[in-house]
Amino acid sequence: MLNRVPLARKIGGAYYGWRVLAATFLLGTLSGGIFSNSNAIFFGPIQRDLGLNSAQTSLIFSLVRAEGSIAGPVVGRLVDRFGSRPMIVFGGLLASFGFIALHWVHNYVLFIVVFVGVVGVGKSSGLGQVLISAVNRWFIRRRSLAMSICITGFSSGGAAILPLITLGVSTIGWRDVMLFSGIFMGLIVIPLASLVRHSPERMGIGPDLPFQQEGEDDARPALVDFTVRQALRTRSYWVLFAGSVLRISLWGTVSVHAVQMFVWKGMSDEMAGIMFSMMFLLSIPLRLMVGFLGDRFPLQPMMGGGMGAAALAMLAMLTVDGNIAVYLFVVLMAIEQGTSSLNWVSLGNFFGRTSFATLMGMISVVFNIGMLISPIYAGLIFDRTESYTLVLLSFLPIYLAAGVFFLITRKPSAPVPEREAVYGR
Repeated sequence: MLNRVPLARKIGGAYYGWRVLAATFLLGTLSGGIFSNSNAIFFGPIQRDLGLNSAQTSLIFSLVRAEGSIAGPVVGRLVDRFGSRPMIVFGGLLASFGFIALHWVHNYVLFIVVFVGVVGVGKSSGLGQVLISAVNRWFIRRRSLAMSICITGFSSGGAAILPLITLGVSTIGWRDVMLFSGIFMGLIVIPLASLVRHSPERMGIGPDLPFQQEGEDDARPALVDFTVRQALRTRSYWVLFAGSVLRISLWGTVSVHAVQMFVWKGMSDEMAGIMFSMMFLLSIPLRLMVGFLGDRFPLQPMMGGGMGAAALAMLAMLTVDGNIAVYLFVVLMAIEQGTSSLNWVSLGNFFGRTSFATLMGMISVVFNIGMLISPIYAGLIFDRTESYTLVLLSFLPIYLAAGVFFLITRKPSAPVPEREAVYGR
């Protein structure tokens, strides 16, 4: 049975969804800068401090993905059932505690246990898909723009925070950087999480749909949400699933090995860290532009174009020497990152709001396995060959395949007549 969409949309003179978006943006900025995108900066110092090789160091960051693969569907179900706020508080505090604890850890095995079992569990529980799911609940008409802004937060963290982390690692050391970062995150997560509400319906308002015009009788739209079972029966879900898994799996290697790749091409550690952060900085305006365009034009060409840019980035590193290769790689991967929000926008556009987090969590099971395997693979190849050539050669066709999947994906037909759909549960 259709649940009517409330027509009132404003609280205190503004749509509350923008407050939710602002909070998730800031949380994404902090999470992206401190917990996610910093792996490449910490890679070298941790390797040298603990006396590890490249494969052993890769394992630390890769095992987080194994945890994420297990937690993804569980977290998604909990978010769809109880909302994002309690998960953000729990996950943010747990990840912060883990970073603080790593300050004193000197044993390799214990380091893995804390990084995976505390930092990793915290990040996947409250600072990843949970933020995107919260935004999806609040926005429909401007979903592409809102999600792009939210995910831009992760890039903003890479652009704004990574230079500070790079400077901190080179001056006070990676252990003190983790300590202070964890303390700061722990202090700010609760105030930001307090702004995030489960859904507009629970606040007695509606999502960002057109207002009812004077003289119109019952202009409230009938919207369709797929159940998990209904979504899994569509070809659209599995095509989008395949493209998302391929893209994000390879990003696992880029996020961990990029700085070392740049050093391999002849850059200093400090300059390599700066170029890595520059990649996120360059992606920000493109994310916003793509978000604006995504509410007005088909998403498939932009998604496919992003994968084409990533394939060209691999080719540049293979065929161009020195710093020029790094510059091309950074620009082209910034384009890839600029379009990375659109697979989640597509998921929301295709299947609605009710089961979004669960459907996203199911995709995360597989892409986290990919993000587990690909950095270890890259580390093993580099240890044996002292080169990333084979890694880049193998990634190029995979990016092209992801682009094909994105280009052929299509919105599925509604599973039931619109007037019988369940909306905003």
